[in-house]
Amino acid sequence: MNNQRQKFWFILIGLIMLALIGSSAYWLLNTAKSVDKPIKTSHPMRKTIAQKITAIGQIIPRQKVKIKSQANGILAEMLVKPGQWVKRGDLIARISLRADPVEINTVQAQINKAKLEHDRAEQELARQKSLHEQRLVSDTQLQDTQLKFNLTRSALDQAQRELELRMKGASQQLKTTSTLIAATMDGMVLERQAEIGDFIIKTNDLNEGSTIVTLANMHDLIFKGDVEEADAGQLKEGIPLSIRVGALPEQEIPVKLETIAPEARKTEQGRVVFEIRAPIPPQKDIMLRAGYSATAQIILARHENVLAVPENSLTFRDHKPLVSVETAPGKIVEQAIATGLSDGFYIEVITGLSEKDLMVMPEMAGAP
Repeated sequence: MNNQRQKFWFILIGLIMLALIGSSAYWLLNTAKSVDKPIKTSHPMRKTIAQKITAIGQIIPRQKVKIKSQANGILAEMLVKPGQWVKRGDLIARISLRADPVEINTVQAQINKAKLEHDRAEQELARQKSLHEQRLVSDTQLQDTQLKFNLTRSALDQAQRELELRMKGASQQLKTTSTLIAATMDGMVLERQAEIGDFIIKTNDLNEGSTIVTLANMHDLIFKGDVEEADAGQLKEGIPLSIRVGALPEQEIPVKLETIAPEARKTEQGRVVFEIRAPIPPQKDIMLRAGYSATAQIILARHENVLAVPENSLTFRDHKPLVSVETAPGKIVEQAIATGLSDGFYIEVITGLSEKDLMVMPEMAGAP
């Protein structure tokens, strides 16, 4: 029993000694690393700090129209192609006219209705004549019935003549008749939506009709984009924007904000956004195309040549910003500073630091 107790104590003491040795080695190793590890320092620098809002959108023409036909028919000739400039009144296409099958069906329905009413009037007239011979109805009643019969006969005849005109006489005329489609504005042909041989449906109150081509004034382009609800309140008309086009990453186009939508809308993702627009002046060296995706950097505030430090070099105590400054080799003190404008990476230093001060930087310091 005594041997077992002694063995237990020996094992316990051994484990305690191993734990102490391991802890001491770990402490010594970390201490050595901390002593050997150099301190990363940097001087405050002069930078231009700009507070920006980013809007995502696209380049579109301010004025764009769809050219349609006022008559039904077959597209017989197309006189323009995408990218071609046209003037108002220039011929775009020629349509060989054809009778509208919808109108034919409408006239046929009118004939059927008129025939039904005429048959009923004819039956009623025969009945009234029989009663009149038996002196059961007056002459006036018979005359009224005869008048209704005559009216239904006239309506049926008119509907049949209308159908005959459309199916025979009109159709023969339409075979040799065409209508010319002209441009309604100066602009460029963006897209050709119909090809030769396509049936063209005319535009009316119930049907928007077939689009033949789309024209746009490519000399008057705008940027149309969206800004978040939280940013919209900081915008005002006339502030500068910088447009970057996805297809032309090296180009930067300075513009000014023209309009901010008075009403918000929800995106498919449920975000509340406001539409903004900015006119793009004509560009001499680049060709801007309708539909180019683009982003706009909206400058809310800009401070040039100010003293700045990386934002991740700041610490806070009681909501006051501090930076660590090396005043002598190995001597580090915390310095209170007053800050100004920030761009999300660097922040302006108003007071508390000079360009000669040497700041201690965190391990993951730095910004693009």
